[in-house]
Amino acid sequence: MSTTPTEILETVAAALETTAATAPLDPTAATEAGLDIESLKQLMDGFDPAELLPELSKVFGSLASVCRFAVMIGPVVLLVLGLTYLFLSPKEANYYFGYRCYFGMGSVHAWRFTQRMAGVLLGGLGLILTIVMYTVSGGFAGMEVTDMVWKAVDCLVWQAVLALLATLAINLTAAFRFDRKGEYRKKKKRKDASQ
Repeated sequence: MSTTPTEILETVAAALETTAATAPLDPTAATEAGLDIESLKQLMDGFDPAELLPELSKVFGSLASVCRFAVMIGPVVLLVLGLTYLFLSPKEANYYFGYRCYFGMGSVHAWRFTQRMAGVLLGGLGLILTIVMYTVSGGFAGMEVTDMVWKAVDCLVWQAVLALLATLAINLTAAFRFDRKGEYRKKKKRKDASQ
C-alpha cells in the first residue's frame, strides 16, 4: 500500500495539532514551535567547545611531518628525473618522454647529449639536495612551529631556484652547442696574423 504526498502532509499536520494541544501554555516559553530555550541552556551547560579541538601535540607533531615531507619531495623527484633521463631515455627524440628543449631535439646527437646532461645535472642536484634537506629537516623537531614552517618555505624556495637554474643551464648549453637542426655549431676559425 503506497501513500500519497497529501496523506503524508495530513498525518504531519495532525501530529503537530495534537502536540500543540497537549503542550501547556507558558508565557515564558518561546513563541516558535519546537524551540525551548531552557532545554537548550541545560544541554549547553555541560558542553565545552575546547573538547572539539584536537590535542595540540598531535597537530604540531603532524605539522613537523608535513614540513619534512614537503622539503624532501622536491629533491627526490629531481633525483628520480635525473636517473630516468640518464638511464631510461629513448634513443631518439620524441614528444612524450625525455628532457625536451628546442635545440636538443634536432638530431640524435643533440638529443642524446641533452639527455645525458639533464640526467647528470638534475640527478646530481637531486642527490646533493636530498642530503642537505635531510640534514635540515632533521632539526625540525626542536624548532618552534613558526620557525619550522618558515624554514621549510625557505628550503622550498631554494629548491625551486636551483631547479630553475639547472634547467636554464641545460637549455643554454644545448643552444650554444647545437643549431635548430641539431647540427654542431661551427666555431669560427681565427685567421693567424702571420698568414
